[in-house]
Amino acid sequence: MNRATLAVAGSRKTQSIVDACTNGPTNVRRLAVTYTISGQTELERRLRSACPPGAVPEVVGWYAFLMRHCIRPYLPLKYPGRHLRGLNFDGKPTGGLYATGAPRFLDSDNRAYKLHLSKLAYDVVLASKGAVIDRLVNIYNEIYIDEVQDLTGCDLHILEILMNADGIDIHMVGDVRQSVFDTNPQDQNLKKYRGVKMLDWFNTHEESGLLEVQHNADTWRSNQEIATFSDTIFPPKFTFPTTTSKQELVTEHDGVYAISESDVEEYLATYHPQPLRPKVTVAKAVDLPFQNFGAVKGLTFERTLIYPTQPIVQFLTRGKPLADQSACGLYVAVTRAISSVAFVVPDPNATKLRHWRRGRS
Repeated sequence: MNRATLAVAGSRKTQSIVDACTNGPTNVRRLAVTYTISGQTELERRLRSACPPGAVPEVVGWYAFLMRHCIRPYLPLKYPGRHLRGLNFDGKPTGGLYATGAPRFLDSDNRAYKLHLSKLAYDVVLASKGAVIDRLVNIYNEIYIDEVQDLTGCDLHILEILMNADGIDIHMVGDVRQSVFDTNPQDQNLKKYRGVKMLDWFNTHEESGLLEVQHNADTWRSNQEIATFSDTIFPPKFTFPTTTSKQELVTEHDGVYAISESDVEEYLATYHPQPLRPKVTVAKAVDLPFQNFGAVKGLTFERTLIYPTQPIVQFLTRGKPLADQSACGLYVAVTRAISSVAFVVPDPNATKLRHWRRGRS
C-alpha cells in the first residue's frame, strides 16, 4: 500500500523512516530518497546508526535516483546513440527555450541538464514502456521518500507512475507548509500542485484509492504557544489539523514576542537567539549572524529572533494573509524554535504579541 504521512514541523518525520526501516521485516529491499544533500547525509547517518550491519537501506538524492534508475539504463530508447555521462548542474541548452530533442536535455558531452532533468526522466520512463518500473520492482520492495513536498512538476508524474506499480510500496513523508525548496522551479507541469497547494495532490490520490494519507499534528520541538502561533500562518481554508506540542520544557522566557529595534541589543545579550531573516536583502544594515529562512529548514534552535518583511509585519499587525511562498518561509522560521520566537517590528504594540521591553522578561 502506498502511504503519505503529512506532519507538522518537529514531528520526527525523518525518524519515522528510520523506525520503519529498523523495525520492518529483514527480508525487504528498501531504498530511501530525499532531495537535499544535507537531508541525504542526515538520513544515511541515522539509518547507519539504527539498522543492523548489512541491513542499511540504500540512500540516494532525488537527482541521483532519476539518473541512476530512470535515465541511464534506458536513455537510448528515447534518444538512440545517447548514453548518460553525468549531470550538468548549472548549464542550459544552447538553444534556450527553443531547443528541441536531445539537445534540450543533454549537452555535447551527454551530461543531462539539471534544468530539465525531471522531464527527461519522465520521457525516458514513458519510452521504456514499463521497463524502468520492471527493473525497480526487481531491485526494491519499498521506496521511502523524505521531504516529498519539495518535488514538483514532472517529479509528481514520476511519483504517480511509481504509485501505480505492482510490487513496490511507496512511503512518503513531508509537510507542504515547509515548501521552501523546489526541484523544478521552471517546470510548468502540474503547476496547480506547487507549494502548499500540493495538499490537493495528496487529497486527489487519496480519493482515487491510490494513496493512504495520514496526518501527524504532534510536535516534539516547539512549545505550545509557538505551535499555536504557527497554526495561524496559513488561512483556515487549508484545513490543517491543530498542532499539539509534546515539548514540556519550561524556561524563564517562553512563547512568541514582538520587540523594537532599540531593544534588540539587550534581548540578544539576555537570551542569545539565532537571528533569522527571509532573504539577504532584509535588514541589510544590521550586523548579526543571520541565517535565511530556507537555509534553516531541518534545524532546531532554542530561541530565534526574526527580522520580517513588510508583508509579514502586516500579517502580525493587521492579520493580512501572506502569499503562499511567504507563509511557507515564515512557518519554517517560526517552527525552528524550542522555547521562544521574537519579531523585530516598528511598533510592537500594534501586534497581538507580547511586547518585550528592556528590563522585562
